[in-house]
Amino acid sequence: HVEIGASIWADHNPIMVVWQGQRKRSRWTLNNRILKEEEFKVKIEKELTLFFKENKKEDTSLQNLWDTMKACMRGVIIDYTKKRNIKKKKAFNLLEEEYK
Repeated sequence: HVEIGASIWADHNPIMVVWQGQRKRSRWTLNNRILKEEEFKVKIEKELTLFFKENKKEDTSLQNLWDTMKACMRGVIIDYTKKRNIKKKKAFNLLEEEYK
């Protein structure tokens, strides 16, 4: 949307341009704060143990194993943080209801 405003000075008209493009989806990054949570450490250790038990390095290349492990752990981390955020939101809502 472009709009040309009224002239304030003889040779200067203000121009207003409004750009409403689509927002790009941001790239996923690891939330470093969860690395200090004991529950998270236990979950990751358990998931990595299971992953490497099921996926032997003799069956595929190390690069493929590494890439597969990263993708798998990314899914585990996203799931963990989603559930963690839901718990935090429920706890917050309970406190909010309690003090109304």
